[in-house]
Amino acid sequence: MAVATCAWLVPAQAAAPGASGALEFDAPSGLAVGAGQLWVTNQAGNSVTEIDPSSGTWVASFTRSGGYRFNQPTSITDDGPYLFVANASGSVTEMRASNGTLVRVIAGSRFGFVDPLAIATAGNLVIVLNAGDPAASKPVAGSITEVNVRTGALVRRISGASFAFDDPVALAVSGADAYVADQANNSVTEVNITNGSRVRVIAQQGLDAPDGLAVQDGNLWVADGASNSATEIAAATGTVMTTETNSDGAYGFGQPSTVVGFDGDVFIASPFGTSPMVTKVSATTGTPSWYMCNTNGPYYFSLLSAFAITGDDLWVASRSGANSETPGAATGSLTELSTTDGALITTLPVGPSGSTTTTSTTTTTTP
Repeated sequence: MAVATCAWLVPAQAAAPGASGALEFDAPSGLAVGAGQLWVTNQAGNSVTEIDPSSGTWVASFTRSGGYRFNQPTSITDDGPYLFVANASGSVTEMRASNGTLVRVIAGSRFGFVDPLAIATAGNLVIVLNAGDPAASKPVAGSITEVNVRTGALVRRISGASFAFDDPVALAVSGADAYVADQANNSVTEVNITNGSRVRVIAQQGLDAPDGLAVQDGNLWVADGASNSATEIAAATGTVMTTETNSDGAYGFGQPSTVVGFDGDVFIASPFGTSPMVTKVSATTGTPSWYMCNTNGPYYFSLLSAFAITGDDLWVASRSGANSETPGAATGSLTELSTTDGALITTLPVGPSGSTTTTSTTTTTTP
């Protein structure tokens, strides 16, 4: 098996952005695609950025003014014509995907929003994952809040000892089920979102402080930063199928976290350390295709936080610009790469000369 090694490399100096402020990020933490546009939540900047993914140009920036009440926006999701932004301060902002106009801000004690850190939509529901330990001082911490996608009305709150929420950190929705990764309990909880009942709790079996998860082709993939591994679980039964580690260097895992599924594969981010990277793995066989890091091109990966997919392109958010020498990227950047071979397409922000398109060295593993 031939394996290329990723190591941190300071990229060459790039051109300065054409403008500052509006054309920069500020700790981008969430990505979503709505009405054909790419939407970015800037957690530290209390704003949302709209980008045209076909050209990489900035379309608009939405701030706290105008009633949006963005306050540490952690994540974003779309539901056709609408976007929903989870604010860590304890609210959800709804926007129109066509033009970014405000629809409503969903807030109030009845919703039980406690440090919401993940959000998704399914059918007529908006599902919000609330962080924290429910045994702590906040009784609704460590819970799920369901909201009607059209009216913004509370549908139900889901919590209780049977769900084993101790420190929930990630959420994935597939059909009628939501999956919650819980770091403190070393487990994944499956919840029926149509009635709020617990389906099962998948614990141990290779799970050790899971950080992220996604469902693809009937399999649940769980990234585990504590053990530098990814576990494949049959979504229909909760049966653990395999746990992949980086023992032979084929996966490049280094505290893997965020996961997204697309077209039969999962993409797994290793956000920390000196060589943050993205790994492509078959969702059904667990076979790795490639992993990419800063050595392979000016990806500017640093504190990877979110994925989004447009067409055949994968967008990756970096909360920090620590590995970047691009002026204006000090507070974060976006990288666009090919889902097929990991080739670099562009990074944002870019200089006045335009795209930073290049061809990267593809790291592959072959049996």
